[in-house]
Amino acid sequence: MWLPRTSAPHHNFDLQIQSTASDGRHTPAEIVAMAQELGLSVIALTDHDTTAGVDEAVAAGATRSVRVIPGIEISVEEHGAHILGFGIDHGNTHLRDALEKAARDRLEGARQMLENLRAEGFAADWEDVMREATGAVVARPHIARAILSRPENAARLGGAATVHDFIDRFLSNDSPHYVRRARIGATDAIALIHGAGGVAVWSHPALHFRGDPEGLENFLREMAARGLDGVEAFNPSQTEDDAELLQSLAAQYHLLVTAGSDFHERGAHPADPASGMHAARTLGDYETYGFDTGDIVARLDEAIRLRRAGAAH
Repeated sequence: MWLPRTSAPHHNFDLQIQSTASDGRHTPAEIVAMAQELGLSVIALTDHDTTAGVDEAVAAGATRSVRVIPGIEISVEEHGAHILGFGIDHGNTHLRDALEKAARDRLEGARQMLENLRAEGFAADWEDVMREATGAVVARPHIARAILSRPENAARLGGAATVHDFIDRFLSNDSPHYVRRARIGATDAIALIHGAGGVAVWSHPALHFRGDPEGLENFLREMAARGLDGVEAFNPSQTEDDAELLQSLAAQYHLLVTAGSDFHERGAHPADPASGMHAARTLGDYETYGFDTGDIVARLDEAIRLRRAGAAH
């Protein structure tokens, strides 16, 4: 689907949001209240590898005239990619079983990463990490916050003052402290989403193939053959060139296009020195570069309707 340019892009929806159910800093109910405040009429809650916040978000949306699409963001094995699931039945048994196993694997990896950092002289206890996670799926931001909260770590931070800085410096995928955990394969993730009556969309594709458009297209072609339904063309981590490329590829492979902020925490987040891009500062904080995104939600709704109809038979 190629989107034409318009002088007035729509920003009344946000299809990628994380809450305290995973590594976000706002509860699902707070996110819905924020959406109402900002005039967003449709949002999707897409926490990492969990649907624990969906019920709270849907209930809050019903009281605030904000439509909440039940969603998820599944981390997959290939290229560290993430697959968004929209319109899922979040109580689906097969999906829940797979997510519970992924959560156990993530927990083991987080424990080892903390031990690696402690061996480097950082002060932090597992209890600190769990306090930051507040019962959510433990992720790298929780480890980073636990260490940043301890004053005795200041001398070792080397100027890393934010969660983003800390992860980039000490817990990136290339860091010796990072522990690679077993993840769900892309084919299985897509099948799990489809089995739960949902639509599978590749989250921020350009983030994982920066400077490698050929590699991006090759992987997109593979996933389209596996049943992928769409790509997220608009996201704070993607440039205008990325958006144009992804829309062109979506049209070529007959895929949906979506847009989302990948919001985690409200605030003025510093820009990445390398790219000049920043994390979403609030809901709906993504650039559409003048493209008309007015029918994205309608097309997604139709895809969800068809997927649910197919799942019912």
